[in-house]
Amino acid sequence: MGDILIMIGVGLVVAGIAYKFGIDGLYYKKKGDTIKEVLVSESKWNKSRLGFSGKNKTVKQMSQEWVLRTMDKLIKKNPSMPYDTLKRFIIADQYRARLFRLKPLKDNQIQITIYKIKNKGLKAFDKIRDTQLKPMDINNPKNSFEQRMIQAYNNCRDIQLHKYLGVLSDQEIKHLLKDNYIQKKDVKALFSF
Repeated sequence: MGDILIMIGVGLVVAGIAYKFGIDGLYYKKKGDTIKEVLVSESKWNKSRLGFSGKNKTVKQMSQEWVLRTMDKLIKKNPSMPYDTLKRFIIADQYRARLFRLKPLKDNQIQITIYKIKNKGLKAFDKIRDTQLKPMDINNPKNSFEQRMIQAYNNCRDIQLHKYLGVLSDQEIKHLLKDNYIQKKDVKALFSF
């Protein structure tokens, strides 16, 4: 999903390897040498939900507590990255958090919904607003924005699909076909459906 944010052109810089520690996207914007804005993003597929962690699974993914815990892991593993500075923004409640949900639709279409989980100065989940982008035909993008989104979607899909397709059962593949995550052309080489 980080590729999608960069392709959107939000003017933010990716902050290292955050995705390996649970944050799908950690971005910051600089003015000169000074960090001015921080964005934490999470991406979900179709109907998947934000998770919970910690003792008794009480810390909601993307909450300020969850982001701070994840930042602590990042700082411990990568002390040379700007995570300390980014963490100060999060402690001061001066960051934004977004959830990007990509949902397959019928007829080779996808739809992205962007949820504003947190704006600067507000608590996470206080006023969740969403922006649902128009459905995009993966075979016929209408403009350069859709082309970039579909390219990022296809790149991610191809990488993940080829990792796992060979080990899935016929039933799992049929479910993915029904869910519009894969198309018949994806499985023709392996199976005959």
